[in-house]
Amino acid sequence: MNFYSKDVRKDLDFINKCAYFNEWYEIVKDILNNEEFQKRKLFLHHEDSVWHHCIIVSFNSFLLAKYYMADARICAIAGLLHDFYPKAWQYSEELYNYDKEYLNTSKGIRNLHGFVHAKQAAVNYVKYFPELEDDKITDAIKRHMFPLNIIPPKYKEGWIVTLVDKQVSFSSISIKELPKYVGLKKLFNFNK
Repeated sequence: MNFYSKDVRKDLDFINKCAYFNEWYEIVKDILNNEEFQKRKLFLHHEDSVWHHCIIVSFNSFLLAKYYMADARICAIAGLLHDFYPKAWQYSEELYNYDKEYLNTSKGIRNLHGFVHAKQAAVNYVKYFPELEDDKITDAIKRHMFPLNIIPPKYKEGWIVTLVDKQVSFSSISIKELPKYVGLKKLFNFNK
């Protein structure tokens, strides 16, 4: 299975013609070219991949930060790593065939994806990108599931990533699919 791309710029055709693309890319290129991050192409997320979702959240957060005079670098990085959790919460045949250890098999209400993945992503980003560790990045990643996670973001950059993530996520799902995306369908085996 070939998910890794040495020239990730060609995978970004959907945004590379946008204004500020090169400035954004210079900030996040090391993350985008990281093999562990590129494995997120195999993780499903709202009918797409975590990789694609995180790029959209990162780029849009970067642009919004520029508009609202927030730290665009923080928003670009936090947006890209906000869903960098270690195990996929949706089954993917490609991921299973690549390495089934990347699939989350945890069950129970305390392990629902919507409640745990933000903290997992915050831990995982420091594991793979310790040089990027920063209070604002960590806060934005850990708090991006507000109000599902009850503690709101502390900084403007965290609010930007949180709101952009909601907008991007809700643009691709319907209300009847919400239990699936929080993890309730897996727990209670809801029918379609």
